[in-house]
Amino acid sequence: MRAPGAERLERYLKQRPTLVGIGSCWHADDAAGPAVISRVSGRVAPRCIDAGDAPERHLGEIAESGGEAILLLDAVDFGGASGEIALFTAEDLSGRLATTHTSSLRLLMQYLEAESSADLLLVGIQPASVAFGEPMSAAVRASVDALADLLQAKLPPSPTLPRTGAQGQEGSQSQSWR
Repeated sequence: MRAPGAERLERYLKQRPTLVGIGSCWHADDAAGPAVISRVSGRVAPRCIDAGDAPERHLGEIAESGGEAILLLDAVDFGGASGEIALFTAEDLSGRLATTHTSSLRLLMQYLEAESSADLLLVGIQPASVAFGEPMSAAVRASVDALADLLQAKLPPSPTLPRTGAQGQEGSQSQSWR
């Protein structure tokens, strides 16, 4: 049976989404969002934006992307097991979630909701570590791979490149979802 979180994500994927990776490649598992974007950019039709560790610098680009949904992909400490994936709306976010970014994800989501007509969803991956200079943990790497496979399986392929890898796979069935 599919995890409820994966099914919820697939509902957003049926809309014309914009994918936004948030995080720093210098801080271990905080690189999860950009790593997913790196894996799917150019392979899926939706617009992919690597917003790095300063998503506030990309607000105009994200809001004007034309997506019916905006999926923010980020490492988020929500108290889960390392590599666990959880989905959040702006209303779900509170002060209990920790990120390495200076701007609040809730504030960022509320701004994008006000500036676009898109449905917003934060796809959070529980980090094991966000230590500077450390590599991504095996648990988070597995989640990045599973999420990228799911996105490639469920989204239309890029019209400019042939689809490879995960085509037709269900992706992330064994992944831990919340």
